Amino acid sequence: MNRRQLLAMVATLPLTAGFSRFAVAAPLDRVMQKGTLRIAVYRDNPPWSWRQQGKLVGIDVDLGRAMAEKLGVKPEFMELTADENMDDDLRNAVWKGSILGEPVADVMMHVPYDREFGLRNDMAVLTGPYHRESFALACDPARTDCQGALTDMAGSAIAVETDSVPDFYLTGAFGGRLRGDVVHHLSAAAAMADLITGQAGAAMATLAQVELGQKASGRKLVVRRGPFPGLAKQGWDIGIAVKTDSRDLGYRLDDVIAGLMADGAIAGIFASYSITHVPPGGQGDR
Repeated sequence: MNRRQLLAMVATLPLTAGFSRFAVAAPLDRVMQKGTLRIAVYRDNPPWSWRQQGKLVGIDVDLGRAMAEKLGVKPEFMELTADENMDDDLRNAVWKGSILGEPVADVMMHVPYDREFGLRNDMAVLTGPYHRESFALACDPARTDCQGALTDMAGSAIAVETDSVPDFYLTGAFGGRLRGDVVHHLSAAAAMADLITGQAGAAMATLAQVELGQKASGRKLVVRRGPFPGLAKQGWDIGIAVKTDSRDLGYRLDDVIAGLMADGAIAGIFASYSITHVPPGGQGDR
């Protein structure tokens, strides 16, 4: 079964409940006519999308450009400020627009390809998974051994982003034995910086955030990938989202992403940022 057949099959499932059987809009034609693909990416979200010396860069940015090139149109980026949750982000980016009146994008990058998330957001369609993300623990080997039992790290500061999954995990797991050792930061990048500067003995974030921090530091850190005991969700696929009546655009971009995956272009984009590409579908849960 190829990806198109699979997508057609799952269109009958709750994940794609946002598709209207009576939809007659042809957003793909509109994209081709206007000659641009408007792409929503998160603002200040390295290594996926951020400004570097004023230039918008990142994995999602490069992938968006590659998608537009395959369609034969120009990319136009919408930088999305993260709202309170991803449901709000999806609304602002693809199906309603923000309260500031900014027009929606044709497609949003970096969306969890998740059944429950799709059920909650029936005005959007989730498709085109292109990566599987997971969590990782980075340690300074001179201070902390993160390859053994996590509870052995008690007494060593562990940096995390506030209100992130690693935050909830490390403060709540193991009967709270590590709660007093967790150090909170406003971002995963700041948590990694705490480790790199020697303030913390370890930091936990997504694998991509850990690899980016390690690359920036030039230091040799020990990186432990999952599974982590007691962590309910070890990994998740990320893909794209379009508005519910944009089925034809979603189909086309799904095929484009599959092609970019098959010819190694997506892996090449990840490699250019020194980030490990893990194909979607569960291989990241290790």
